Amino acid sequence: RGFSDFIATLPPVPAPPPATPPDAARMLRGQALAQEHRCLNCHGADLSGGQQVPRIAQQREDYLQLTLREFSSGKRPGYTQAMGAALSGIPVADLDTLAYYIARFPGAAPSTPPKPSGK
Repeated sequence: RGFSDFIATLPPVPAPPPATPPDAARMLRGQALAQEHRCLNCHGADLSGGQQVPRIAQQREDYLQLTLREFSSGKRPGYTQAMGAALSGIPVADLDTLAYYIARFPGAAPSTPPKPSGK
């Protein structure tokens, strides 16, 4: 228990910068999905977690994809049924977009997604 408490005090290791800039449309869609499925309610506005909720911001995309898919399918039950309930019925493509967004999370999310410029 003492070791895990110590680990919890360490700052997160930043993810390496992406090789290419994030796709703006995919980031907007991911942000909308995060708000629609209430990710920010439990994981926080900056997705840093807290209490019994893990930090998910800027985790590896492949890890996030696998985790979201397993919660959605019921393969990964978690400590509660909250994640399964939040993700059930979401198409895999949307889960992948959500993982893309979270892996590239820029910081504190605004309360509403920005409107596309139409360009």
